[in-house]
Amino acid sequence: MKRDLAGRIPLLRTSLSSIDLPLIAAVAALPAVALAAHLPSAVLLPALAAFAFAAAAISAALGWLSGTPRPAATVTIWDFAGACVLLGAAAGAFSQSGQVSQLLGLATP
Repeated sequence: MKRDLAGRIPLLRTSLSSIDLPLIAAVAALPAVALAAHLPSAVLLPALAAFAFAAAAISAALGWLSGTPRPAATVTIWDFAGACVLLGAAAGAFSQSGQVSQLLGLATP
């Protein structure tokens, strides 16, 4: 069992890297579809950006905890995290400040 840098806490090793990535993408897309169905279009882009960054953080944490190697010949959880970051950055770049303030409840529509 491999230990962390301090040598005290053993790292968790799982077979997370063998999870089928299209299944992960489909499961991650379900909340995004729910966001699109229940939010007004004025706040959809900032909400999608926040969701994509949260999905990226969760998948990167899972990749780090599972010990999945970043340079791999196949698609890994790290690639999914990177795709979520790109999606969140694009949605955040196209959203406007008024939309963000509406999402946070600081302004009225």
